[in-house]
Parts: sequence; C-alpha cells; structure tokens
Amino acid sequence: MTGRDELRGLRVLGLGDNVVDRYLNAGVMYPGGNALNFAAYAKMLGADAAYLGTFGTDRAARHVRDTLEALAIPTPHCRVVEGANGHADVRIVDGNREFVFSNRGGVAREHPFVPDAADLDYLATFALVHTSCYSHLNPQLAVLRPACALLSYDFSYRWQVDDLIAPVAPHLDFAALSAGDVGRERAMLALRETVAQGCGLALATLGAEGAIAYDGEHFITVVPEPTDVVDTLGAGDAFITATMLALIASGWRRGMRPPPDVLRAALGHGAQFAARICRIEGAFGHAAPIDAETLT
Repeated sequence: MTGRDELRGLRVLGLGDNVVDRYLNAGVMYPGGNALNFAAYAKMLGADAAYLGTFGTDRAARHVRDTLEALAIPTPHCRVVEGANGHADVRIVDGNREFVFSNRGGVAREHPFVPDAADLDYLATFALVHTSCYSHLNPQLAVLRPACALLSYDFSYRWQVDDLIAPVAPHLDFAALSAGDVGRERAMLALRETVAQGCGLALATLGAEGAIAYDGEHFITVVPEPTDVVDTLGAGDAFITATMLALIASGWRRGMRPPPDVLRAALGHGAQFAARICRIEGAFGHAAPIDAETLT
C-alpha cells in the first residue's frame, strides 16, 4: 500500500454528502456518506484531508461533526442548516446488510450547496476534490471543475437508473461506478461511455469479482484482497480513495494517462485498503447509540 510518507502533505477534500448509517438491529449509528468517507479514509492513509458539506442541527449531525473533530479533519467552509442531518437506516438480514430507508441527505438535499467565490478559492488549494451523486452538486459541476486541480465523482449505482453519465462525465477527471449487479460486460460499456464523454479515468467496482478501470485505451482489472469480513460498508469508498491517492502520489495530473503498470499498482493499493476497511464495523467506526431523538 502507498506509504503514509508518500501522502504526507497531499491536500485532498471530500465535497458533499455526509450521513449517519443507523444500524437498527444493533441500535448504533456510524458516520458515513461518500464524500465524508473519502475524507476519513484519506486521513487514515496519511493525506492532509478536509471536508466541505452541509450539516443539520440534530444529534446525528453533532455526532458527525464531533467525529471529524476527533479525526482532525478540518471543516472551515461547511454550512449548518436547521433540521435533520442525512441518515440511512440499515438492517442485518441473514448476515447481509440491507438499506431500508434514507432521508436522501436531509438538509443537504433541501438546501443544496452553492459554492461562492471563497469556496472556489478554497477548493483550488487541494490536489483532488471528490464528490458523489448523493451530494446534490450536479448543477455546480461546471463551476467546480475549473476551480479544482482534479475533480472525481462517485456515480454509485445511480448511473444504472438515472441518465447521469452524459451530463456529468464531461466535468470529471475520475469517475467511479458501482456495477456489481450488472456484470463485467455491462460495466465495460459504461466505462467506455464515461471516458468517451470526456472523463479522464473511469473505474467500476464489481463486488466479489473485484474492479475494472479504463483509461480510454486499456482495461485493467484487480481481484479483491482476501480478508476476514466484519462489515462491507464503505469498502467501495475505501477502494476508490486509496486508488486515487496512489495515482496522485505516482504523478497523475489532469490530462495525463497513467501508464498501465501505474494504474494496475494503484488498483492493488485500493484492494488492500478496502480489505482493511472490511474488518471495521461501520464505514470507519466511531459508533454512537441511537436514541429517540436520533430516530425522529
């Protein structure tokens, strides 16, 4: 795995969604969300990570903010809006994790983030800004990309049900797609489309089959790293984070195509870190009890 020394001083930022994942069976909640997970994982890997998004004012929001403070992840430009923070409800059924409800981001959806000039100047100080389809930022991507040295985006599985690739991909340097339920061939077609629309690099995670990346010329695959699985929540975000940081550490920049061996090595770093995260409860730990206030 890319060493902490290689990533020390590398400034990266998660932009957008933060939630708590509420494990109803166990009565606990964990901080999460694609953008928040990216910041936490980048910090774990040794990068200088920050987070920018919108918080509510409920107990869930306080727990997320307290966790970021404990992790020394700065949040200087974050918004706070009266109301419910984002949350997703999870049940464990026959050993499998099932999402049963989400408030779709709470106040972050109700009051979409619109960057001002100070935000854009701030984003320009980072080597990479990462966001997602759950961050309600698609209308802002055309403004964000010129301000960012690199802009990455997680489509999750929404590319399968929404017409996202064509309008979003032209604004991206790196895209990640969840494709574990559609198979390798369909994933390859989606990767070709994403790069053809203007995205520099595209990656599809395939669940138990690993992942495949496409640079416009080469398809490169990686298999999962064997591990003792405690919880798969966040594994995809961990894979994406470690892969991108390894690419940046190797010299990847906008407009550059990493050599195939560099991309292959970065995917290997991603697989190793994802296996590590699978051994942690929640996306990255930091459990708090669910109480009556949290469930309102």
